[in-house]
Amino acid sequence: MIFNVFKGKCFLLTILGILSGITALKDVTVTIPLAARIMDTVELQCQYDLEGEPLYTVKWYKGSKEFYRYIPKELPNIQVFPLPGISIDLNKSSATLVVLKNMQLEGTGRYKCEVSSDAPNFYTQMQSGYMYVIDVPERDPVLTIEKETLGYALKGNCTAPPSYPPVNLTWFLNGRQVKDFSRGAHPTDRLLFKNRRIPIVSSSIVELELDSNIFQSGRAVLACHGTVFNLYERKKEVILEEERPQPRPSSVLGTLDSTSDTGIIVFGMISFPLLLSCHVILR
Repeated sequence: MIFNVFKGKCFLLTILGILSGITALKDVTVTIPLAARIMDTVELQCQYDLEGEPLYTVKWYKGSKEFYRYIPKELPNIQVFPLPGISIDLNKSSATLVVLKNMQLEGTGRYKCEVSSDAPNFYTQMQSGYMYVIDVPERDPVLTIEKETLGYALKGNCTAPPSYPPVNLTWFLNGRQVKDFSRGAHPTDRLLFKNRRIPIVSSSIVELELDSNIFQSGRAVLACHGTVFNLYERKKEVILEEERPQPRPSSVLGTLDSTSDTGIIVFGMISFPLLLSCHVILR
C-alpha cells in the first residue's frame, strides 16, 4: 500500500511539472530484441535524459512483475527479483543496460523500463517492448503436391515443424508471391494449449489452375517459404516441367510419388496432353 501511494505522488509530481512547463526527465527509450533463441544472451537497453536531475531508480519489469532495480545511492547498486526464465548477468548490467543470459521460453513477454529522477521532483517515465523467446525448429517444411481427379488444378500442401510462435508460411510461383491460399495452425497438445505457450504446427494449402501461361521456357517453380522472425528461414521448392508429347485420343491421369524427390504428374487433355514432371529441391 505504501508503495502504491508513493507511486501516486510521483505520478502527480510529474503531471504538475508538465503543466508548469518544467521538464527534468525526457527521451526515455528502450531497445528490446523482437525475438531471441533459447539459451541466447540478450541485451535490454534503456536510455534517458535527466537534464541535470539526479537519478533515483531504474526498474525493469516483465509484465507487472519487477525483476531488476538499479539505485545509485545504495550499495550494492543492483537488486534482482527472481522470475521464471530470466537470469541476469550482474557483471555486465548497469543503469542503462540489463543483460539476460540463458534465455528460456518463459522469458517471452512484455518488458518495461521505468526511470525516476530523485528528490524533490521524482519525475517518472517508462517505455516497453515485447520479446519472444523461440525454440527454433531444426527441420524444413514438408511440401507435397496433389492433383484433382478432374480438371487441371494443382494443389500444394506445406506443413512446418512445431514452433512457438508458429512458422509463417508463404507461397511463391515463379518468384512472385501467391496471395490466395489458406492457413491453419494446430497445437501439439490441446490439453495444455489454453495454459501454456506450446509449439504449434502450421500448415498451408494453395490451389492453382494449370495452363501454358504459368510456364516460362517450359518450366514453373512453386515454392513454400517458412519464417519465424529473422531466426528461422527455410524454403522448399517444386519444379514443374512442361512437355508436349504427340496427341493421343484419350486422357491420361497420373500422381506424384510424395515419398521421392522426383515424380511425374500427367494431366490428360483430349488433344494435347500436358505432361508435368515435378522435381523437389531442398534448400
